Amino acid sequence: MQKLVNQTRHFKVLIVEDSALFRESLTWALCQRFPAVEFHGAGNGEEALQKVETLHPNLIFMDIRLPGESGLELTRKIKASHPDFVIIILTSYDLPEYREAAARYKADYFLSKGSLGTENIFKLIESILPPPG
Repeated sequence: MQKLVNQTRHFKVLIVEDSALFRESLTWALCQRFPAVEFHGAGNGEEALQKVETLHPNLIFMDIRLPGESGLELTRKIKASHPDFVIIILTSYDLPEYREAAARYKADYFLSKGSLGTENIFKLIESILPPPG
């Protein structure tokens, strides 16, 4: 466990999701598994862009549908100035055209909320975390 704590120190995750309930539930589940990781939330695009610039998160969970600007457009903006940030698109709409758009807008991963099991998301995050040392 100490190795996991050491490798996650200073690792920041931003969850961009307009549903406060989903955002808080995801944050809670992730905090249980990764207690040394910093988790932050944003409910819309404007708040997300502010937090990207102030927090410099390593990983961003991005809802595809947000009030105002879409998560895809936000992904494009963030990747233009921060290409190393890992962005995972989250959506309730697992459609082929959304998957294709996510790839075009430079998202690193695409996950359907409907098929989102905590073990799968834990494994994905563990694969993104920096190696111990």
